[in-house]
Amino acid sequence: MEFESIAIILQIGSSLFAAMTAMLLKLIQELNFNQTLYLRGISSFILLILIINHYKTQVQGFDKQTMKTLIERGLLASFGAFLYFQGLDLVLVSESIILNRMSPIWTSIIQILILKKEQFNRRLCLNMLLCSVGIYLVAKNNTNKNQANNVEDGYYHNLGIILICLASISQAFVNILIQQINKEVDNLAICIYQSFFATIFPSVISLTKGSKFIFPSQYEAFLIIMISVMSLFSGQLSVSAMRQGKLSVISNVSQIQIFFGYLIDVFIFKVQFNGEQILGNILLLCSLIPLIWK
Repeated sequence: MEFESIAIILQIGSSLFAAMTAMLLKLIQELNFNQTLYLRGISSFILLILIINHYKTQVQGFDKQTMKTLIERGLLASFGAFLYFQGLDLVLVSESIILNRMSPIWTSIIQILILKKEQFNRRLCLNMLLCSVGIYLVAKNNTNKNQANNVEDGYYHNLGIILICLASISQAFVNILIQQINKEVDNLAICIYQSFFATIFPSVISLTKGSKFIFPSQYEAFLIIMISVMSLFSGQLSVSAMRQGKLSVISNVSQIQIFFGYLIDVFIFKVQFNGEQILGNILLLCSLIPLIWK
């Protein structure tokens, strides 16, 4: 099997774990969201430390450029995720889906048009077209009436859109930074820097707002640990995929996360969808065909 095909499979697995992480996050309702993100970051960091100590993985002492890239990627990835979750509270679900799923398009544009490290081809163009139409159909009628009533203040609504757009763009640069890291650096080393910085931003906001710390119940603590494990699997698979395959291809494969999210909504949360949304998910699945079939 070719490296690119393996990378595509790894990214599909990463998208599945990311969708399952989102599902588990929805189940935690008693805790402040920033606190949930902070506890998830702490749990992930501890798990990574244990794994790294077990396998004696090198995470520091690299050359100056490698250390600089690791720190930059860790900061940018954690800050982008933080921006997305903050913006999510201010916009409609349909808008958050469309804006967040634009990061693969930004990645392709930067990698091909600006950095000129890759080229457009018919397969990639067909994939991007199917993804774009699929996302539009999926998000078109996804507006919840209760949410629509909450988005009355135009200022905060526009602020939410800007935050998610910035998060989407930051994710594109994160994808590009992955391939600039020395191949000898283990994937665990890449992930632990992001995990460390992921605890900073939600804790700072919680301290600024004066949020009261709530001790999680046993059930919530179990969910947070599961979220941490799922996030680690998703991050490891995504980093491996980005390092092995072409960024313009692998980043667009991540659109399949929307399809996994809808499967979870249908079978776990018993949500019903209309014909356009079903067609959109079919197009998202079909968008993988030009990348895999040769």
